[in-house]
Amino acid sequence: EFRRVLFRSLFNTLNNLYALTLKKSDKAPEIVLKLSEIMRYMLYECNERRVLLSKEIQYIHNYLDLERLRQPKDADITFTTQGHISEQMVAPLLFVPFLENSFKHGASGTTGDVEIRIQLTLRERELCFLVRNTVDNDIEIPAVIHLNGSGIGLKNVQRQLDLLYPGQYDLHTGKENGFFTAELK
Repeated sequence: EFRRVLFRSLFNTLNNLYALTLKKSDKAPEIVLKLSEIMRYMLYECNERRVLLSKEIQYIHNYLDLERLRQPKDADITFTTQGHISEQMVAPLLFVPFLENSFKHGASGTTGDVEIRIQLTLRERELCFLVRNTVDNDIEIPAVIHLNGSGIGLKNVQRQLDLLYPGQYDLHTGKENGFFTAELK
């Protein structure tokens, strides 16, 4: 299911790349390179049950770089990591639904300024992944957030987590003061 979301995102990126090539934009080669890195990761790395966290972080950087090219220039998008990243392993593409939601409901669903904050923190044997994005106050965030109409929502993410990390995770989501927050530990 995660791959369907990714391929839809890649399809959107290709459409944006096409538009940039028509404009003869200098950004087109950068998009091709990032897209190539994402596709390489998905094809060759994600077939394993676990991948290096460092590779997943690089995937997030590439994903965000592509999104930054698609978003308004004044969109405030940050990704920070804290802690010592070495040989930790995680399930591949674990964080993608949260990234997708932040752009679909944050960047695309906000009439005002766009702010997306992503933070990955490692403390001893605990990983915390936090995504916080602006959302209009009048927008009702459903219990199940669908990603790009694909039907992958937070309940499906919880099912995936139950299979991959039974009894070893906490997932909290909420909306407050114009921000939607998802935190996975």
